[in-house]
Amino acid sequence: MASLDDSIAWLVYGSVALGAVFLAVAHGIVPDFLFYAILGGEAAFVLCAVLVAMRVGWARYYALALAVLTLASSLPQPQHYEFAVTGQLVAFLIFAGGSALQVFLIAAVLLRTFRSRRGATGQAPLR
Repeated sequence: MASLDDSIAWLVYGSVALGAVFLAVAHGIVPDFLFYAILGGEAAFVLCAVLVAMRVGWARYYALALAVLTLASSLPQPQHYEFAVTGQLVAFLIFAGGSALQVFLIAAVLLRTFRSRRGATGQAPLR
């Protein structure tokens, strides 16, 4: 499962990197309260990246929670979809790339959890 743990780590690191790009693009464009909310989310992801790098066991669940919160706050916003319609390529790529990273992160953590629980019993779970 080391490669799956590595994948989770790289997805978290990618989220931090893309979040930094997002902060740079959003600075001065979005209202101050929204910028600080985004900055708080980025700080939470940086903390998660540190915990993942330290191989703290529960860090992947923290990453899962952050990914779900990120998607829950981002996907319902119609402004994010307008980026594609209005031709704002950089903004759309940040939104689409970040959403894809979060979906893959959720899938990887859930797969890792399923595999670790299955391996603990030595057999497939009952249906």
